[in-house]
Amino acid sequence: MAEETKPSQNPKTPQMAPVPATAKGGDRDFLLHLEAYLARRDGVDKLLKISRYAAKIVLSTSLPSKALAPRLKAFESSVGLSRKAFRLGKFVQDVNAFRSADGSPSSADLLLAAVAYGGEGLYYFVEQFVWLSKAGLIPSQHLRRLQKISAWAELVGYLGSISLKAKELRKIRFLLESKVRSTKSSEDDDEIQKLRVKLLLKQLSLVQDFADGLMALGDVSDGKGFLSNPLLMASAGLLSALISTHKNWTSC
Repeated sequence: MAEETKPSQNPKTPQMAPVPATAKGGDRDFLLHLEAYLARRDGVDKLLKISRYAAKIVLSTSLPSKALAPRLKAFESSVGLSRKAFRLGKFVQDVNAFRSADGSPSSADLLLAAVAYGGEGLYYFVEQFVWLSKAGLIPSQHLRRLQKISAWAELVGYLGSISLKAKELRKIRFLLESKVRSTKSSEDDDEIQKLRVKLLLKQLSLVQDFADGLMALGDVSDGKGFLSNPLLMASAGLLSALISTHKNWTSC
């Protein structure tokens, strides 16, 4: 263990004033909030995702010049590879999420959780090898097969996640309606407000899963039909990234 650094005992040494935890009006200090957000792996990952799909949207239009287009394409490709490296070991998150499922779920819920977390966990696990292949450590002849396995696992995971969140959404709505009918005090109003926020976040999360699932479907089908539209796919990716960024920002 490194030796602990002790503060200076020299009274002439200027001491920095502590950064306030809150700004005027009781709101959290923006820079502290930003620091906490950027300290999260998901926080940085979603900023990279926004950058990548914003670049894809520009590339899908006639806006970039002949000189700019190759640079944007190289940037988009580099960010995509960086995101794969940045998510090393993330599959463990899904293993633990499945292990710590709340309450005693029914057999149907347990199956959906296994599909959701198992699919996403397998996707993140295989993506590690996709990164290693693209980075040159694994022979490139395995890349195509790895990408197919990854795409199918991701799609299966989103199908399970969408089904789970749809059930959770119905439960929140039922609970909210019950509270609204039986509200009697200001404490009930506070609980109703919290339920409304929870409902909104769950709805946004469901929209995000649909957007990500659409892109996974495009990967599985090799972008055939309407899924070959680069603007549609890039817009779905950007929508997903913005929703996820909002969720991470409000939760940190």
